Amino acid sequence: MLKLSLAALDRGEARVQERVPPGDPMFEGMAAELAAPLDVDLAARSVGDGVFVRGTLRTTVRLACRRCLSPVERPVDETVDFLYLERVEGDLDGEVYVLPERGDELDLSAAVREHLLLDVPEYGLCSEECRGLCPGCGANLNEGACDCVPPPAPGAWDALKTIKFD
Repeated sequence: MLKLSLAALDRGEARVQERVPPGDPMFEGMAAELAAPLDVDLAARSVGDGVFVRGTLRTTVRLACRRCLSPVERPVDETVDFLYLERVEGDLDGEVYVLPERGDELDLSAAVREHLLLDVPEYGLCSEECRGLCPGCGANLNEGACDCVPPPAPGAWDALKTIKFD
C-alpha cells in the first residue's frame, strides 16, 4: 500500500502519493474514525546509510464530543519527518525507524499510522458552550432542559447524618 521503492532512491528523490480510504485495515483499532480518505504526500531521498522521508498527511477524523457524545469532525493536516536507518544505536531524538534487511521496498504504513494516531486529538468538543448530558436521565442538555429532578445539593452538615451513636 504505502510502499517506497528503494531502487528509485538510487536515481534521486522518490515520491509516494496515495489516497487511503477510511475503511482500510491500516486504521483498525484507532480511537477516532476517519471521516474522509487519508491523503499521503511523501518525498524520500537517500542520506548516508539511511532514507529520509518528509511530507504531509491530510484527512478529517470523527470523534465523539466529550460532553454530549454527538459526532464532531476535526481536520488533520500534519507535516511528518521519518528517518530510516540500517542500524539504530542508543537513544536518538525524533522519529527513527529501522530499514528492513532485505527487500527492495520500504513499507511506510506503520510510520504513517503512528503519526496519524499522535496527531488526532484525544477528545472532541462540539462547542465551548456545550452543556453535555444530564447526569440523572442522560438527556442532551443542548437540545433543551430535561424533566428529571436534580438531586439536592450537599449541605455543609450532611456528614453528621452518617454518624451513629450507640
